[in-house]
Amino acid sequence: MMKMSDMLMDDFQPQEVEKTDYKYLIMKYLRFWYLYLIGMICCIGLAYTYLQYATPEYPIGASILINSNKGTDFSQNAIYSELETYQSVKTVENEAEVLSSVSLMHEAIRNLDLNVSYFVKDNFFRDKEIFGAQVPIKVELDRYDSTAFFDKDLLTRFKVHVLDSINFRLEDEEERTSSHQFGEELAFPFGELSIERVQEVEYPSTIIINFNNPYALPGRYSSKLDVMIVNKLASVLRLSFTDPVPQKGMLVMNKLIEAYNKEAMLNKNQTAKNTIDFINKQLDSVTTELREIESLVENYKKENKITELSSDALQYAETFNQGKEQLADYSIQLDVLTSIENYLTSQDEGYQAVPSSLNIMDQTLMSNISQFNELQRERERMLRTTQPGNPLVLEKDQQLSSMRRNILENIKNIKSSVEIARDNLLARTTDVEIQSGKVPEIERELLEINRQQAIKQDHYQYLVKKREEASMSLAATTVSNSRVIDPAMAGSQPSKPNKMLVLGFALFFGFGGPLGLVFIYYQLNTQIKIKKDVTSKTNISILGEISHHDEKVPIAISKGVRTPVAEQFRLIRTNLQFALPNKDKKVILVTSSSSGEGKTFFSLNLGVSMSLTDKKVVVLEFDLRKPLLLEYLGMTSDNGITDYLQNESLTISDLIVKNDKLPANLDLIGCGTLPDDPSELMLLPKVGYFIDKLQEIYDVIIIDSAPVGQVADAFSLSKFSDITTYIMRYNYTKSDTISFINENKREKKLKNPVIVLNDANTKLSYGYDYYQKGDIKKKKRAVYKKMAKKV
Repeated sequence: MMKMSDMLMDDFQPQEVEKTDYKYLIMKYLRFWYLYLIGMICCIGLAYTYLQYATPEYPIGASILINSNKGTDFSQNAIYSELETYQSVKTVENEAEVLSSVSLMHEAIRNLDLNVSYFVKDNFFRDKEIFGAQVPIKVELDRYDSTAFFDKDLLTRFKVHVLDSINFRLEDEEERTSSHQFGEELAFPFGELSIERVQEVEYPSTIIINFNNPYALPGRYSSKLDVMIVNKLASVLRLSFTDPVPQKGMLVMNKLIEAYNKEAMLNKNQTAKNTIDFINKQLDSVTTELREIESLVENYKKENKITELSSDALQYAETFNQGKEQLADYSIQLDVLTSIENYLTSQDEGYQAVPSSLNIMDQTLMSNISQFNELQRERERMLRTTQPGNPLVLEKDQQLSSMRRNILENIKNIKSSVEIARDNLLARTTDVEIQSGKVPEIERELLEINRQQAIKQDHYQYLVKKREEASMSLAATTVSNSRVIDPAMAGSQPSKPNKMLVLGFALFFGFGGPLGLVFIYYQLNTQIKIKKDVTSKTNISILGEISHHDEKVPIAISKGVRTPVAEQFRLIRTNLQFALPNKDKKVILVTSSSSGEGKTFFSLNLGVSMSLTDKKVVVLEFDLRKPLLLEYLGMTSDNGITDYLQNESLTISDLIVKNDKLPANLDLIGCGTLPDDPSELMLLPKVGYFIDKLQEIYDVIIIDSAPVGQVADAFSLSKFSDITTYIMRYNYTKSDTISFINENKREKKLKNPVIVLNDANTKLSYGYDYYQKGDIKKKKRAVYKKMAKKV
């Protein structure tokens, strides 16, 4: 087994990492048990107060199915397949945004009587809202000025103290009261109203009325609304929010779905209505022209007495009419194209749906018009929830502008082709017309009039047909945009506040908060707290630990004393004997890193402990800057070490100080007069001579020196010592001091350094329970002996 002396002489080697001592770790944190208790009590108390203060809110939920245009019976019917232009395509994501918009919520609650909320006292912390049949009184609003709510000083909360079936007292937030009767007209800054009693109520009782800001109410409900897509493969939306009153929440949810369907139908009907209006204008113009031609035919026949055409005229007319019919068809196409072109050109500041391309069979034009109408519908849909300056709306405007230019260019190309075809046909028809010159002029002119009449008649019939188709499409779009899967339903238990969650957070923060603070305290506190803090950073031997000494008496050890501190000094005395086994005369240097670590207390009590073994011991007060040894014992000395070093006439016997409380073989030598140059005084050769003379007289010399971390006095005295005892104090000495003493050992500035840990916690100190139990047993034996003597 390696001797302690060998360990002290070993060169410094890095210490291996020791295993975690969970007992010390637990005890270290349990030292602040009162913080955990206070934290738990405070947080649970706050949680309880919050649960009493917070208003319970019930979950309200509903599910709707968004109808797909492609899946309706109307769109699958082949007869109406051409009406697909009037239908709008929707995505579930877009509908979710529409449902969560503030404007739609405003439309939903606009007709609900939510301007006034009614409350009764629920407990000391909160009020409970009542609704519907639960309300015993009703506020009738004769005039409600919503602009008054922009005044921040406006009072909107009142207490109605019902005194009897006729009278009540009104109290505002500033506790001003006034007496009134039910049905009496009352004037407020935000309107005029009266309060009616609708059912019996206990007297006296108090009902609180709160006038809501109509501008803020839709935003409040919309912010709580959560619209969730149930499945990406299905067009089902789940709507949910919470409300303190389940009945009111369900009413708002159902009204929201109703308003959504209404808005969706209005949006779908917009294109069909625009087309019908366009066709009606065209019909008015064609009808007028047709009536003029019919009147012309009638007058012409009367003037020329014409009843039927000749067979020759009919033969020429048949050939001629075929060409004219084709010319009429070209004219209709040019009229339609010109009408659409004028309709698009007139839209300078806004965008409206383009009517159907009617009889123009160009697929490119039909596709462009369909895309233009779809973009216009999406733009109108965005404007319901966003501002015109929104980047998404501006992007749609750019797309519409580009699409309109494409349509106009396409119309221009189609008109050019039709005009070329018309001119070619007109040339051929002219030849036939020349041949028909043989027909009497009267009949030829009549045929010309009839041809014009036929053209306008065909145009009229075509427009009437398209108007009927648009009307049928408008009727078809009255089908609801969504189908309710689950109507609005409220939960039976409040979802907010979540009591278990609040209690869990209270327990977590009540214990975790103080634990975190303690952890931060230990992380930021660089002082030595436990023995592991030292042993993990150095291989310098620990000579022993000294428990906290609460007594005012500076002497902690004497003959027969069995306290933990006394036993620890005895253990240190034994360890010193093992550390210096071959030394009859021992010189022990006691130092520390800074003042206040207990080196004077240690030096004095170590001297007492050594003297109890019948050794002659002297304790030297070699702290020439701040001597505390004699002051610690309440003593003074005329001569001391500094006087001896500077005065050749003094002897060692002139320096010795005795104390009646100390053993007879323990002497003290004080510092003496404080010198002006203590560092230079330490370097005098007489210091070594002084130590040698003391070794001739004493068995043990204990040098209480100045802190080595502040001055270099201890380095000068180290060469005269056999061992250097370095005092470290728990919760006082900085942990970086360990690096300092390691460096001193490597450089051999201190001879044989060992460490003593002072001010240890007695509950964590080894042997404390053993000593305490031994004292208890000893006292019990003494009591038993006294009882036996009495008997």
